[in-house]
Amino acid sequence: MVFIGSGKLGFPEQAVFAFALGCDMVNVAREALLAIGCIQAQRCHTNHCPTGIATQSAWLARGLDPSLKSVRLANYLVTMRKDLIALTHACGASHPTEVTADQIEILDDRFGARTLREAFGVWDPVNPGA
Repeated sequence: MVFIGSGKLGFPEQAVFAFALGCDMVNVAREALLAIGCIQAQRCHTNHCPTGIATQSAWLARGLDPSLKSVRLANYLVTMRKDLIALTHACGASHPTEVTADQIEILDDRFGARTLREAFGVWDPVNPGA
C-alpha cells in the first residue's frame, strides 16, 4: 500500500512534514502549474484559461510556449528535489521517507517545541508501544 500526500506539499518544508507523518510520495500540482505560468484566474473549468494552460482553444493556447515553460518546470522540480534532499540530510536520513516524526519539531507562539509525534500522536511502526 502506498500513501500519497497532496494539498500544498510543493515546498520542501511541507513535503518533509508529510513524509515524517507517513507519506510515501507527494503530489505537486498547484506549484507545478504556478511554475509554468498559472495566474490562478480560477477559470480552468470554463475552457477560457487566460494563460493557455487549461484550455483547448488554439488562440488562448498560443500563450503557452512549451519550450520555455518546460525549462521553468524542470527548474522547479530540480530545485524542489535538491532542497528536499538537503532537509532530509539535515534530519540525519538518506531518503525523505526515512524522516521520522521524532526528527521534526514544531515551535508554538511562546517558543515552546514539540515533536510531530507529540503534537499529532503519530504511530511508530518500529516501536508500537511508544
